[in-house]
Amino acid sequence: MSGEGASDVTALLAAWRAGDTTAPDALASLVYEELRRMAARRLAGSSQRPLQTTELVHETFARLLEHPLKASDRSHFFRTVALALRQVLVDAVRRQAAEKRGGDAIWVTLEKADEISAAQSQDWLAVEAALAELELADARKCRVVEMSLLMGLSQQEVAEALEISVPTVERDLRFARAWLRERLAA
Repeated sequence: MSGEGASDVTALLAAWRAGDTTAPDALASLVYEELRRMAARRLAGSSQRPLQTTELVHETFARLLEHPLKASDRSHFFRTVALALRQVLVDAVRRQAAEKRGGDAIWVTLEKADEISAAQSQDWLAVEAALAELELADARKCRVVEMSLLMGLSQQEVAEALEISVPTVERDLRFARAWLRERLAA
């Protein structure tokens, strides 16, 4: 998003906090395509998706609209969006896993399909658990991972958004990737 778009996001967030009832819809229109790209990147690489891209965007934005956002600018807004995307995905994966278990019903299958999708659901939950653990250990590194990998921002954009240097972003990403690999391998 251009500098002008970034200032538009910031202005709409301020208007929303000030009580402008048209601001949430205007904000949604302004950032919709960027949110779709974020959601598509988050869902990429998984053959068993708990939600489609459009569903993920809509549910995420619905959660964001439940209360006026306290985000002060574009980068704070997108950090909030990244967290909401994670939460929506985790809730969808958990819901999907609960439905597959069927409550008290006994399911008998003749194919491995249920095992495969259950394993992939566990992968989603494992990544989320690892990110939550990373957030507790080092919130900035978690933000760097979210903004780089989930939002698809360049290292320069991440550095500007978090007000850190590009070399710090690079070090944080190297550390976070190694840390996540270790957690996910266990």
